[in-house]
Amino acid sequence: MSRVVRAFGVLAIPVLTVPVGMATADAATLPKPPTKTLPSALDIAPPYQAQRLCDPHAKPGVVAFAKLMTANYKLGSADGGITRNCNSGLTEHSEGRAWDWMLSVNKPNEKAVADAVTQWLSAPDAQGRPGAMARRFGIMYIIWNHKMWRAYDPARGWATYTGPVPHTDHVHFSFSWDGAYGHTSWWTGKALTKVDPGPASTPKPTTPPQPPSAVYSLLIQGATGPDVALAQKVIGTTADGVFGPKTTTALRAWQAAHGVKVTGQLDPATWAKMVALKLIPPRGATTPPKPTTPPPPAKPPTTTPSSPLAPYAKLTIAKGAKGAAVTALQKALGIAADGAFGPQTEAAVKAFQTRRNLPANGIVGPSTWAALMTTDGSAGPVSRGNPSPRMVTPYTALMATVLKAGSRGEAVKTLQRAVGGVAVDGGFGARTTTAVKAFQKSHHLPQTGVVDTKFWQALENRDYPLRAYYDTVIRVGSRGAAVTALQKALRITADGAFGPGTESAVKAMQGRAKIARTGVVAKVTWQALEAELRRR
Repeated sequence: MSRVVRAFGVLAIPVLTVPVGMATADAATLPKPPTKTLPSALDIAPPYQAQRLCDPHAKPGVVAFAKLMTANYKLGSADGGITRNCNSGLTEHSEGRAWDWMLSVNKPNEKAVADAVTQWLSAPDAQGRPGAMARRFGIMYIIWNHKMWRAYDPARGWATYTGPVPHTDHVHFSFSWDGAYGHTSWWTGKALTKVDPGPASTPKPTTPPQPPSAVYSLLIQGATGPDVALAQKVIGTTADGVFGPKTTTALRAWQAAHGVKVTGQLDPATWAKMVALKLIPPRGATTPPKPTTPPPPAKPPTTTPSSPLAPYAKLTIAKGAKGAAVTALQKALGIAADGAFGPQTEAAVKAFQTRRNLPANGIVGPSTWAALMTTDGSAGPVSRGNPSPRMVTPYTALMATVLKAGSRGEAVKTLQRAVGGVAVDGGFGARTTTAVKAFQKSHHLPQTGVVDTKFWQALENRDYPLRAYYDTVIRVGSRGAAVTALQKALRITADGAFGPGTESAVKAMQGRAKIARTGVVAKVTWQALEAELRRR
């Protein structure tokens, strides 16, 4: 730091970083980013603060940011895109601390501005502090054009975003509470050193409550309506239908007393417990049903030799093996079928075993053969006896590719896009090495700067954690590894059995993702759940 900066404790904002891939616009024609004198100290990075209140009033810091951007770049409007009603799923819009800047990737001038602004906000400053400008505005995360950047996890860079809304017609900015109220250094001239957790009490909801639906919906403090009143009767508080602080306190006590995770929310596990105790009727019933013994789950059909893998189901093969069993294995894994069990086959086996919660030892024995012959690892054979193909991702063909400083080509470009924060030029230079080491550190890998199979697998696991189940359809009554993976992702009890509690949690998640609340999990729901996982 220079003597001038030390003497006065201020610095100018960093120069605009031109975004990678902005081939359709001349950077010289873009307006320069807004500038002002700022303190040399940087605001504390915001944590992830998910929506928990119903308070859809535009917060002053968000309004000021929207006006600053639209005035500086002469694009979009600051008059909308901030608030959303409280029935729109989990979103900071419902607390007035998110803004959608309506810029389109299909309009070169708008895309150029969006690329430039998002890079300006997320880039390191002159002192190497990542996302410095975003922190000065209190921006928590940004989503734009299939990518997401997080101020609370900058090492991930611009990671792939595969939510149901691709964000190709707008840039989404979510703000911390400090950013929402304009408490950060851009507005105050003083670096923020302590995080504001947000309002301690819930404002009165200003939008209509969600009407009763086919299931008990996830309700949080601020909700109103008959379902709230129903739960209030159970937990022993005034049944006024208003989910306020007293209801939250009573609910927490009830959850603790009945062995339910204490969340202070009317979540799927709490509703399921109330139904199980016959304190409320299942949705759709008028009176609590008489207890009945549930029918035993249907036995999975026996795998027959019609499966190409059945003849090898009792064999054990590993690296170095050759022959028909290896060929069948490779076809099932969706890789080149040359009949030789080499490093690429071993890597594909380990990746498959990891996805199916099996010991990832690269050895194919009865349990791995069985998983390959089923749709979800335990539910029975794939229709027509064919093994479920491996879901292809941008990293599938690169598992055996080793990259290091000096490497060049399309594989390097794929790497650079995945780690983010570097130019996508196909050249593995010093900056790419630094980004690779940062990723390795954040994923507990040896910090070698060399990209190997474990690195590609870590990228795949990060960007496509549920990819193995995209073609698996599960619903009430399903059992097995796919159900367990679903339950873990939903953060509910993972017992591998898809019951009413799991169905309620699925419908709640589908509601948050704005997709059909069917309770059935197929590809769109798997992908929506993946997107939610990335936002946690």
